[in-house]
Amino acid sequence: MVWLGAVGAQPPPQERCLTGYMTDVQSWVDDRGKLTERAPRDSKIDVSYQFNANRRLHQQLEAYSCANGSSVQYLSMARNQLQLVPKIFQFTDRCGRPLSDTLVYMTLAGNFFYATNFERPKFEEHMNATNAIVVPDAVDVLASEMWSSGFHGVQFKNLRQLDLRLCGIRELEDSPFRNMPNLEKLFLGENNIYVINENSFKGLSNLIHLDISRNYEYNTNEIYRGLFFGDLKVFSRFTRLKTLDLSYTKMRQENLHAIKKIRSLQSLSICETELTNMEASWLAGTSVKYLDVSGNQNIFKDIKALQGLKSTLQVVYANDIALNSLDVFDSLSSLEILLVSNNEISTIKKKVAKSLINLQALILDMNRLTTWFRPTIVLMPNLKFLSMRNNIINLISEEMENDFENLMYIGISGNFVVCNCNARELFLLALRNEKILPDQFIHSINNSDDNGSTVYHTGFRDINYLISNRKRVKSVCANNECKEDLSSKSSGNFQLFDYDDSTYTCLLVVEGRTTKFATIPSCGARSEIGIDDVISNTLEKLYYLVIPLFVLPFLIFGYIFRRNIRYFFITMRNSTMLSLINNEDIIDENTIFNYDVFVSYCHEDRGWVLDQLLPHVEVDANVSVCLHERDFMVGLSILENIVSCMDRSKTILLILSRKFLLSQWCQFEMHLAQHRLLETRREDLILVLLEEIPRRLRPNTLHYLMLTNTYVVWPKEKAEQTMFWRRLNKSLLTHKMRQANNDSIA
Repeated sequence: MVWLGAVGAQPPPQERCLTGYMTDVQSWVDDRGKLTERAPRDSKIDVSYQFNANRRLHQQLEAYSCANGSSVQYLSMARNQLQLVPKIFQFTDRCGRPLSDTLVYMTLAGNFFYATNFERPKFEEHMNATNAIVVPDAVDVLASEMWSSGFHGVQFKNLRQLDLRLCGIRELEDSPFRNMPNLEKLFLGENNIYVINENSFKGLSNLIHLDISRNYEYNTNEIYRGLFFGDLKVFSRFTRLKTLDLSYTKMRQENLHAIKKIRSLQSLSICETELTNMEASWLAGTSVKYLDVSGNQNIFKDIKALQGLKSTLQVVYANDIALNSLDVFDSLSSLEILLVSNNEISTIKKKVAKSLINLQALILDMNRLTTWFRPTIVLMPNLKFLSMRNNIINLISEEMENDFENLMYIGISGNFVVCNCNARELFLLALRNEKILPDQFIHSINNSDDNGSTVYHTGFRDINYLISNRKRVKSVCANNECKEDLSSKSSGNFQLFDYDDSTYTCLLVVEGRTTKFATIPSCGARSEIGIDDVISNTLEKLYYLVIPLFVLPFLIFGYIFRRNIRYFFITMRNSTMLSLINNEDIIDENTIFNYDVFVSYCHEDRGWVLDQLLPHVEVDANVSVCLHERDFMVGLSILENIVSCMDRSKTILLILSRKFLLSQWCQFEMHLAQHRLLETRREDLILVLLEEIPRRLRPNTLHYLMLTNTYVVWPKEKAEQTMFWRRLNKSLLTHKMRQANNDSIA
């Protein structure tokens, strides 16, 4: 027998969501369905992985000793190739007690319950009383027994936990659990459930934990479809339910209205469910403390989505949801863990930071964070763990170093950092603290939290796992080749949780090479002048009266021309980096190139480049394109890759937008393109404007390039786009043909 439900229905391996996996919640059974050592030896029977399981169970019950009042409380009939729930609950032990009276924990995981109802019933659709939701009604229900028939007519007096994972269940018919009044935890994960009726959970008034995660079902056309709630009152009988796990189960948007009716809910995972756009105050009126919405694009599009949870919400996982700011978490004063990796966050607003008064762990990996120059992290008084790996931080500022002072653990690996003395001091402080501070784990501030009992989540466990498995920071000095001067004016008690010799390196701009943080020259003493005495004794009046008269005009001038000043410093930085480029290899007419065109674009315009530009240029015009995310060489720095790819490309194509002008690397590529034009004196630059950019927003470099080079503007009208591609392809082919002629002459 081929188990299609177990093989074809399983989602691909994924990182676990906040609610973990069933065997994280309960330790009496393992992920394969066998009873563990946590189940007492004299209270369990395990007939998993056996043929004729009913007969073997009966034999073990006959031999079971019921001395000292022991009884069969744990039962595993996992992976026995059962096609229905077996009718074994009237079996009695040697003391005459039926299983239905003694069982407390039972697993039937990994059986074949869909075998007898493999053919799906036909449905007809009509509107319900609210004219809002389509309700399917069975027209031709199968006459064969339902998968749950073994439960029918049996009263389970003491059953607390029931494991029905991986059983191929497709539909929860009316009241399959109605005779389990004391059931507290029900695990229905990794099935094929696509319909839950209004009465599916009838009789489960004491249920605390419900797991419907990882349910994948395909219709007759093999199209993956989402879980359907036959009525918005499907959870209305739950007055004690605290945990609902729907992770990795495709959901329909209207299902949100059924979930919000569970007032007792404390833990909710809807990660990877394809839900979007949670409405304002959606969970207001519930008691949700732990929430995972990861993988649902734009689910926090409304920044008021979490209103009403200020005093309850403690842990939020929101990975990969297209989030561009932390505004939605403003004023969540009870929040302790916030995981927002793989989003588009570039800054942390002062107002939001100050409102997160209890935040202990903040993970901002794979966002767009850059160097900051004003106090930010220090505004969150209880923050202990900060992760900013794989962002675009290119400099460790003194303000950042001061911001880290009260933290216990930080991680900044994966950023392209330019060397400065602050990077050295950050490393040396971490090294010093490694020698004098013990590892400290992070625990909930709210001591009333019952993580280990009825409400389970992995938040603090995930953070403490990173801490306990971190690599120790060690000295990089040997034979006095560098001095670890730990007497600097900087202070802080932080340690690095992501340290690795290969990741904590930076770029020496002057020398054009990378080096370890510890080998950078020291900042030296920052406060040796005694400026306080000077001000108080000789310059007090000048400071308070005269200096403001000189400073005020500069401040006004700086505010008015702030964009020009910022651009000046960016230009100076780029000029310094450009001075590192080897100008001995001048591009001439005989140079042979690897690519026809190098495309420079920002992350926000990636979709247009992949969906629009590549098909028209690479396929239609047969032009070879160099993209940073596809053609950069692994092992080289970003700077080296940019210079190398531009030198190996005949033409440079800048995809310009307002977002492009906000990217520091894009601005550097624009400066490098101008530098190349001046060096080669060739017309090898093409500009494409995805939107109009007013003169006030154009940097001088762009304004000069637009004045001296022909550019094309992406039309919004579809009828005009054909002409756009004709002009662009003609220009690219002209450059390509010129190169081909040069190659033939050479």
